[in-house]
Amino acid sequence: MTTVLRRFIFALSLAALLVAPKDNVRAEQFRVALSTKDFGYLPLFVGMRAGLFAQENLEIQWIVVNSNVVVTALMAGEIDVAGIAGSSMRAAARGAPLKANFFPYDKSLFVLMGAPNIKRVQDLKGKVIGTTGPGATTEVAASMVLQHHGMDPKKDVTFMTVGGAETSIVAMRNGIIQARAFNPDAAVLLKKQGFTELGVLADMGPWPWAGYSTSDAHLANRRDKIKRWTRAMVKSLQFMLARKEETYKIAQADFTHSRDVIEGAANICIRAIDAQNPGGATDDAMRKNIDLTITQPLKLPTSPALAQLVDFSLLREIHKELGIPGRR
Repeated sequence: MTTVLRRFIFALSLAALLVAPKDNVRAEQFRVALSTKDFGYLPLFVGMRAGLFAQENLEIQWIVVNSNVVVTALMAGEIDVAGIAGSSMRAAARGAPLKANFFPYDKSLFVLMGAPNIKRVQDLKGKVIGTTGPGATTEVAASMVLQHHGMDPKKDVTFMTVGGAETSIVAMRNGIIQARAFNPDAAVLLKKQGFTELGVLADMGPWPWAGYSTSDAHLANRRDKIKRWTRAMVKSLQFMLARKEETYKIAQADFTHSRDVIEGAANICIRAIDAQNPGGATDDAMRKNIDLTITQPLKLPTSPALAQLVDFSLLREIHKELGIPGRR
């Protein structure tokens, strides 16, 4: 076992001491790794605070960990699921025994925000758009908005790597870049400060988002445990759709924003949920996602088969049990 992995396990054990409920000592521990704590993971926190995991006799232990470490920990069986479907699918494309198994959102949560002097998407022609890196999801999201408005991302704009949200906001204020895709809470905050909302990806085409992954070994040997987590996550999405006010309150308890920012960001999340296929994605949407985020960036000659990267078998079982139509 590597030193990095030992540190990860120690941190996860420490997190368990901090978050473990004292009144449910019999609940089975379920370890979840996240790449960051943001609105993309809201359904997980809704499920915890609404008691949906407790109904499945699961005690969620979550921790924020670097995606490279998470892939190793997933394969070692040290965690049950990880909110890093993209990284896991890239590893699976190279032969790693991992599968994406749950996508809370049918569409991206990103919002393309422009500097105050940019009033419409067409104003970006000849301008610079910030990204977190070449081919990153921030670049793909911006490209989708541009294409939606009849522009050519390869000819009409220039993309520049500027880093995280805070750095990008400074760059926009200083005129270095004129737009960037942000998470919903950051986008709502920027809009309040006079920046321009240019495109909400949740109002555009399907793009499976904020996905989770697990190992082939877990799917084979701990199938019931993964199924109970998946069932609670499906119910969490249904909770968000049916009980918005309670969802706002839960979000406010976990994210330190004002009520109007919480409500605006949560509404974007809710709009991105597919009520007919909660947690899933169509084959066409998954193929497009894989082509944009895996095949093209990795310069693969052909896209890997869906079965090599994704396993929705448990999700489909749950949809059937709950009477949810699902989509293929």
